[in-house]
Amino acid sequence: MEKRRRYKAFISYSHHDRKAAEWLHRALETYRAPPRLTAGGNASFAGGLRPIFRDRAELGAAADLGDAIRDALDRSDALIVLCSPTAADSRWVDQEVAYFLKDHGPGAVICVITPATPQSARLPEVMPPTLRAALPETVEPLAVDLRPGADGKRLARLKIAAGLLGVSLDQLVQRDARRRLRVMTAFTTLAALVTVGMGAMTIATLKSRQIAREQRDETEALVAYMLGDLRQQLEPVGRLDVLDGVSAKVLAYYAKARTDRLDDKALAQRAKAQTLLGTIREQRNDLVGAEDAFRQAAATTHALVERDPKNGERIFDEAQNVFWLAYMQWRRGDIAGAERGFRRYGELARTLVKLDPKRGEWRIEVAYAQNNLGTLMFEQGRSEEALTAFRSALAVFDAERRRAPRDKALITSTANTRAWIADTLLKQGRVSDAYVERQAALGLLAEAGRQAPDDKRLAAQTIGASLALARLELDLGRLEDARARSDEGMSRLRDLAALDPTNAKWREFQLVGHMDLADIACWSGDMAQARAAHAAAALALAKLRAGEGDKAWRGELDGRLDQQAVVLARRGGDTAGARALAQAIIDRLRTMPSDRDGAADRSLLLGFAQLEAGHADEAVAILAPLRTSLSPAYANVLARAYLATGQRDQGESIVRALKKHGYAHPSLTAF
Repeated sequence: MEKRRRYKAFISYSHHDRKAAEWLHRALETYRAPPRLTAGGNASFAGGLRPIFRDRAELGAAADLGDAIRDALDRSDALIVLCSPTAADSRWVDQEVAYFLKDHGPGAVICVITPATPQSARLPEVMPPTLRAALPETVEPLAVDLRPGADGKRLARLKIAAGLLGVSLDQLVQRDARRRLRVMTAFTTLAALVTVGMGAMTIATLKSRQIAREQRDETEALVAYMLGDLRQQLEPVGRLDVLDGVSAKVLAYYAKARTDRLDDKALAQRAKAQTLLGTIREQRNDLVGAEDAFRQAAATTHALVERDPKNGERIFDEAQNVFWLAYMQWRRGDIAGAERGFRRYGELARTLVKLDPKRGEWRIEVAYAQNNLGTLMFEQGRSEEALTAFRSALAVFDAERRRAPRDKALITSTANTRAWIADTLLKQGRVSDAYVERQAALGLLAEAGRQAPDDKRLAAQTIGASLALARLELDLGRLEDARARSDEGMSRLRDLAALDPTNAKWREFQLVGHMDLADIACWSGDMAQARAAHAAAALALAKLRAGEGDKAWRGELDGRLDQQAVVLARRGGDTAGARALAQAIIDRLRTMPSDRDGAADRSLLLGFAQLEAGHADEAVAILAPLRTSLSPAYANVLARAYLATGQRDQGESIVRALKKHGYAHPSLTAF
């Protein structure tokens, strides 16, 4: 008796979604699993994903459509449901789902949102009713989104393949990237050989010129893929190393061609590759290399804009490089240059909106420009101006989210702006208001995370927001909440950082997390854990400093670690040790170069150290002129300094103001 074959998956869809089903069927059956791919249970990947069942392709002239469908469902390992408004209303799709779920759990179902589904529609709204009812509350199955601006066909194919093969998406993305890079290398080698052969020919025929054009077009298409789809696949999973190789391959390709022989399209792609290289170097803390790449890209985009000043795409590319150069100036401490650059970025954004007010991505550039100015003003202590800029940006983001409520980029940008508003409110001493904004930011990031569970950058951003909320909970006196949130965040950070040890931003998140944990443990009375966390933070900072990047002193890292050592000594009963550490801070700050970068942080740390070293009058002299811009933590220090110098009324006035806005840090309670 012939053994009946099994299907890797059964595609269920409504007639309206036939074209999407045909593409999906073809894409999955032609997918070749990478060699030496591993999965749990020693799974075999021989034969790739064949066969996939699609009723009109498989049934032919079956006499009993119902029996044939049920038989195919019985022999299918997974069910792929094309979700759309018509599929949600289809009786047949719902029956197929119901029959499959009798012997399989919802975990064997993969939902694919069709390209024609409205952008505003959420997954539960376009799922068959039976599947929706079978899912536990707040749980959604593996979902792939084929709509414009979402996963895209290539990433969608990889997501479904990962689900059917039982492997992680990261495995397939990395192997797909390597495969594409090999194709690129092989093709460029072939193109070079053909070029040499053509140069040796005495007569260039029309046919050979046609071949050359086709090869160039193919190479340009591969370059576009590397800068587009491949980048979108690799950035979310945090593979900076592979992205670095991508940009290097692209730039090596363009280096073989003379600049004067490149057309505008090729020049624009080269600039994008240089911008990509700059962003990778910046994330690896190579500021010199990053700025060099951005300057090369900016020179090209500026020349292209001068050639075609009404071309919005060229202006957009120019705006990105203007931003990055301003950002690098900011990182180097050139505040005036950074502000000029950010304002120029805003002018270019407004030019884009004038060219085409209907382009949402251009309207958003105005919000990004406001955010950049806000952060710059925040760093300078211009909190009211910063708050105005951030609220202006938030208004734009909120308006755009009303148009596209499920757009991940909009959600994360809105969350980022709310986080900056929270930090600005905290700077003004409004702790309770800051907590509300931080909660809103974390809620938005969690919403985006549910849409993109494999996005590692988003995961890191969410963890950072959670740790910031834990710090506010400590400021509000909610020690247990702060400790639980900090422990969870650090656990998630360790898993994330293991994916890419070269990612300096993730390592910095870990460093800050260790310091947060030290503070929380200290004020909870667990001095052993506090010292261990502080030691881990010191080790993390040393490793961060060991790289080739910027080694400049930073108040939020170096300064905070030194300050924490003093507090730990004092809380541990070592008063003399605390005073000695504080005096060491004073001596170190006096010998530091008096550059503008970090000057405000150094003043605050110096005021704290003077108080802890027993020089309360010096602390008052330093901190009192800054009173209107002091964060609650340093306002607390000033209040203690006033009390130590006998100025009780001044100290009590500060304490009343802190309590009015919800500040209840254990240090204030102890004071």
